[in-house]
Amino acid sequence: MWINKRTITGLILLLFLSACSSKRLVSTPAGTMKELSRNEKKELLSGIESSELLYNTFSTKARTQLSVDNKNFNATLNIRIKHNEVIWISANVFLGIEAARIMITPDRIQIINRLQGTYVDKPFDYIYNFTSKELSFEELEQLFVGNSISFYNDPLNTVVGMNNQFKISGGLEDLTFEMDLGADYNLMQTKLSESNKSQTLQFSYPDYANIQSQVVPSTVNINLKAPTMNIDAAMKYEDTSLDQDLSFPFTVPERYKKI
Repeated sequence: MWINKRTITGLILLLFLSACSSKRLVSTPAGTMKELSRNEKKELLSGIESSELLYNTFSTKARTQLSVDNKNFNATLNIRIKHNEVIWISANVFLGIEAARIMITPDRIQIINRLQGTYVDKPFDYIYNFTSKELSFEELEQLFVGNSISFYNDPLNTVVGMNNQFKISGGLEDLTFEMDLGADYNLMQTKLSESNKSQTLQFSYPDYANIQSQVVPSTVNINLKAPTMNIDAAMKYEDTSLDQDLSFPFTVPERYKKI
């Protein structure tokens, strides 16, 4: 399999942003959704909060089909998270070779590109070169585990529903967002759009599994549309575990060039 520099860049951006294979649209029941009453909104927000995945650590192996500008390849992403502290990802491509390793903390972004012998070590706000300044470390972590991002409880949001399906939408400065939820308050889709950059990032969660008595996504689809690049990825979570002792190794070889 041939992998060029643009493909590796796409893989790193996917890991970096995940902040979806083909874009999966959430089906809605026939008819028109109506705005919820104050009591209905209160019940919905309470349901979202009570259904959130609770964990100290999260780990999974994501079998990933990735398309970067219509060029396709497969990768395996080993994802480890310590709640509120670190997101660690190792990306393996052909023959199990590690192509990239990423460690994100609330303060820093670090990326090792093993195929090109380079690394990045930047403050967390480096991520804002690729996404909205409204996306914090907390929101990035929530997108990986299928929890609703914190924007959902803003009293200025529009909240509509019908037949036990719900949509929450709103905006923060240049960012607009939509969240679709099902009858059990599980997140079905999150869509983030930046009008000033003509850029859209969408996460969808078509399947869930029961892990250690909690509901956890088993499939995560990501779609990034930007003026210079389109990325689609379908991630199938396997061997997911919660609250296990995890390590987060990250050592940059001396010969690698900092960029």
